[in-house]
Amino acid sequence: MMRTLLGVFVIAALSGATALASPIHVSAPSVTSYLGAKIVMQVDASNPLTGMQLFIQAGLDRETPNQSGLAALVAESIVRTPVGGLPLQDELLAKGGSITYTVDGHWIRFYLEGLSPNFATGIMPLFEQALAKPDFSATTLASSRAELDRKIAENEKIPLDVGIQMLNTAFYTDSDAGLPQYGLPATLAGFTSSDAQRFYSTYYRRGGAVVSAVGGVNAATQSQFSNVLGALAEGTSKPVPVRLSRLSGSEHHLVTHRDIAVPWLVAQFRAPSIGSRDFGAMLVLTSFLERTAAEVAENPSVTTKSFNDRAVGTLYNFDDRPASVVLFINGGFGDPSRPFSTALSVIQIFAHSKLSGDIGGMKSIAAGNYIDGVTTLEDRAWMAGVFASQDLPPNYIERGLNAITSVTGADLQRVARTYLDNPNVAIVLPRDTPSPT
Repeated sequence: MMRTLLGVFVIAALSGATALASPIHVSAPSVTSYLGAKIVMQVDASNPLTGMQLFIQAGLDRETPNQSGLAALVAESIVRTPVGGLPLQDELLAKGGSITYTVDGHWIRFYLEGLSPNFATGIMPLFEQALAKPDFSATTLASSRAELDRKIAENEKIPLDVGIQMLNTAFYTDSDAGLPQYGLPATLAGFTSSDAQRFYSTYYRRGGAVVSAVGGVNAATQSQFSNVLGALAEGTSKPVPVRLSRLSGSEHHLVTHRDIAVPWLVAQFRAPSIGSRDFGAMLVLTSFLERTAAEVAENPSVTTKSFNDRAVGTLYNFDDRPASVVLFINGGFGDPSRPFSTALSVIQIFAHSKLSGDIGGMKSIAAGNYIDGVTTLEDRAWMAGVFASQDLPPNYIERGLNAITSVTGADLQRVARTYLDNPNVAIVLPRDTPSPT
C-alpha cells in the first residue's frame, strides 16, 4: 500500500535517479564494532524521539522443545526487573520511555523508545541495570509467567498467528526456530529461577549482538550503547542442534480448528535471504502475489490495515533464517481456496511464459510497500539492524530500492520458478466446520 507522500520519491528511484530523495530525513546509517558486537546509528536530529533495538542471539533456536517458552520468560522477567523501586517497564514509563521485546527464531529483540534529550541519561542506564542483573526471583517469574499465559491465550484467538505457528513448526527442520513464540502453559509452569538464570548466563552474550538506533543519537548516546553491550557477558553462543524430517508428499496441508467465525488459509513458501541476488525480485513477486489474490477475492486494498484485519496479505520474512514468504487469505469474503488457487496458477503461468511489456508498475508497488514498512522509528531501527546482523551495509533504503529497480522480467520468472511452488498450507477452520478431505 504505497503512501501518497512517497509517490514522487518512489517514481524517481525507479526511473534510475542516482540520488535517493528519501522522505525519511536521516543520515546514512553508520556501523561501528564493539567487543564482538555492532552499533548502528541513524542520526535524525529533528526527531524528538530516539528508538533503539538490541538484538541478542537468545531466541527460539536456543531452546529445546522441553524448554519451550524459556526465551520469552527470561525476556519478560528482564522488563519486569525492579529498577528504582519499580519494574523496569513501569520506571521507564514514569520517565517518558517504553520498552517491548520480540521473540524471533534466532533473536531476542528489545526495543526502547523515549524523548531524545533524556534517552542517553534517563532511559538507557535503567535498561543497562536490568540487563546486567535481571531478577529471576519466584515473584518476578510468577508475574512473567502469567503475562505469557495471557499472550498465548490471545494468540490462540488470532487465526493468522495460529496458521503461521503451524507452518513454522514444519518449516524449520534444522533448528528449533519454529517453536511457539511464547511457549506453552505446560512447559512454562515448570521453569524455576535456576532454569531462567542458566538460560540467561548461557545465551545473553555480547558476541554477535547488534544495537541499532535512530533519532537524536550523538556521541553521548553511542557511549551509552557501549555500556549496554558491556552489561552482557563476553563470547558467543550456538543454537541447539536439531534435525527434523520435512513434510512428505506432494501436498502439505495442516488443518486445525479454533473458535473463529470464518476459515483462514495461510501458505508458506521458501524465499531468498536479504543478501541474495533474488531479494529484489521476491519483493516484487510478493507484492504481485498479494495484489493478484486480493483482486480474485474482490477485496482490493484501499487503506492500510493491520495484518490481522486484512482479508488478503503477504509477509516476506527476509530477516528469518531461512527466509520465507507467507500468503494469507481470510474466508470472510468467501472460500479462501479460490483466490489462493488462482493466485498460484497465475504465478505458475507467469513463471513459465515469456514475459512481455513493462514491469515498471509492479516495481513501483513493491517499492511503495518496502518504504511503507520502514516509516516508524522501531521499523527503521529494526531494518538497519537486520542488514547489519547479516554483515550487509545498513543503508537499507538505498539497497532495497536499488534491488527492486534492477529487477528484470527474467529475474521474476527465475525466482517464481525457484521459490513459489509447492508451499506448505495451514487451514484454520471454525470448530463446527468439517476438515477438508
